[in-house]
Amino acid sequence: MRAIVAALLVVTLLMIAPSWAQDASTPLAQRGAQTHPPGAPPPTPAEIELQKRMAKQRNQERFAQLKKDTDHLLELATQLKKSVDEANDQTLSLEVIRKAEQIEKLAKQVRQKMVAE
Repeated sequence: MRAIVAALLVVTLLMIAPSWAQDASTPLAQRGAQTHPPGAPPPTPAEIELQKRMAKQRNQERFAQLKKDTDHLLELATQLKKSVDEANDQTLSLEVIRKAEQIEKLAKQVRQKMVAE
C-alpha cells in the first residue's frame, strides 16, 4: 500500500516538476513582479521594506496552503488505494472514479499554487 501511495506522489511531483523549471527560468519582471513605473518617484526604503514583508507573508501563506493541500492529497490517495483494494476485478465503484477525479483536480490546484507567486 505504501508503494502505491508513494508512486502516486511521485507521479504528482513529475506533473509539477516541469512547471518549477519553467518558472525558475522566467525573469522576475515577466512573472508579474512589481516594477517601478516610469515618471513616478522612486519608492522609499520604508515602502520597499513593506513590499518585501508583504511578499514574504504571501509566500508563507501560500506555502502553508500547499502543505495542507498535499496532506489532503496524500489522504485521498490512501483512500483511493483502500477502495481499489476492496473492489474486485469486475467492478470499480463510482466512488473510486470520483475519488480519482478529486485527486486529479487537487493535484492541478497544487501545481498552480506552486507556479503562482
